[in-house]
Amino acid sequence: MRLALAALFVALSGEAGATSLDETPCPFADDLISHRAACSRFDREDDGTRIAFDIAILTPRARRSIGHVLYIPGGPGEAPVTEDGLYTDILLPFANRTIVLFNPRGTEGTAPRLECDFGAKIWDEDFGGEEERAVLNGCIERIARDGPDPARFTSLEIAEDIDALIRALGIQKAGLYGISYGTEAGLHLLAQELSWLEFVILDSVSVPGLSGVADEIVARDRFLAALNRMCFAQRECSPYARVVGDTLHDWAAEFDADPLPLHPVEGVDWTYDGTEMLDYLAQYGAYRDGLALAVSVIDMLATGRLGALAWMKADAVSNTEFTRDSLPLMLQAYADTFDPQDFETIQSPTRYARDIDIAADLLEFYRLWRGEQPREAMLLNGARQPVGVPALILSGGIDPFTPVEWAEALHARFTGLQHYIYPLLGHAVSIDAGGVNTRTPMGTQMHCASGSVRAFLDPTLKPDRPCEAYEAKGTQ
Repeated sequence: MRLALAALFVALSGEAGATSLDETPCPFADDLISHRAACSRFDREDDGTRIAFDIAILTPRARRSIGHVLYIPGGPGEAPVTEDGLYTDILLPFANRTIVLFNPRGTEGTAPRLECDFGAKIWDEDFGGEEERAVLNGCIERIARDGPDPARFTSLEIAEDIDALIRALGIQKAGLYGISYGTEAGLHLLAQELSWLEFVILDSVSVPGLSGVADEIVARDRFLAALNRMCFAQRECSPYARVVGDTLHDWAAEFDADPLPLHPVEGVDWTYDGTEMLDYLAQYGAYRDGLALAVSVIDMLATGRLGALAWMKADAVSNTEFTRDSLPLMLQAYADTFDPQDFETIQSPTRYARDIDIAADLLEFYRLWRGEQPREAMLLNGARQPVGVPALILSGGIDPFTPVEWAEALHARFTGLQHYIYPLLGHAVSIDAGGVNTRTPMGTQMHCASGSVRAFLDPTLKPDRPCEAYEAKGTQ
């Protein structure tokens, strides 16, 4: 991408051994319609370790910027300053603001990195067994011997990087926009009451230190129950999909007798039985319109299986490759909340069957990685305080990845949060891809979720009257 701005030189005041930031070529595959981009490399010293990562400054093309907002990516593992990392959808609410992007420490192109190479084992259908645990143990031993220290890769350290970056850029006031894991660093910064913090928008909240395995199981049931209602009770699935029975249970049972074959990459063969199909469908809760996507997959499996298999293959490849590149970061982020009782919790009966063996393997990974050392204090243990800046919290009612219960728990820590809950939406409800059909309940809720962000950013606007129903009661 051509450099869109003049060379970026910013004095790094207050940083030990600081230098200047020189502009570097931006890696984005496509030019941005709404913003001009300038990129650089930022580095800082953190207790004797040099931390370095790429940043991008996006300034509006067609209008004067009215302020700054920093986007905190999720994952963990997302790196927006990469060839395919910038998602245009996140820019839509900020067309008149300067946007600061950065790759969180440990992600692509940053230094240092936590790495663990599982080789071809990453493609094992039941990844997480004894062989994979042996590889993980070897990585843990190597990291303990040679570094880097995993304790440097928590959301608290990411928050410190953000604070240092904003101050180094000389920005007097900036808002924060975080999604999923990115909300953890945002919550740390909110609790610290920093002078430069102007507002926060936190979508699909993950709370630092909160152990929520039971909440995740309940939320998965909620998503699948909503899918059952939409597809079967409300008969929104094709009649061809409903020919096997009257419920999602009936539909899934067909795959016990005839598992669905999937070949994600050459030489790798997977099969999905009924329980695995339910697990797969629940993954669509990662999208705000996940119910509609899951209905489409069910329909395609009944009316055009080749199309469904192509879609599922692309999904499997993308998720596996992300796990391959980000697994140490993911373990570092979530192993901190490991509780030995989680092994009993996952055995609890659920409304919709789930692959308990895979869940147990994941917990064992967490146990191995965590050892006996929790590495991040539980944010909810802090004293209750009013938020010092406007704070918008957004939740999907059937999000199985960051259950709404986690966001609700924040009200015991902060007062003054503006919180909206959208019962039919999944994860990342603020990401606006446009083209919403407001004649459906789900479409109305997607419209309201996007509208709540616009109204929050522009005090002259108010959410549409039907949207007021989604504001959580008693949260002010």
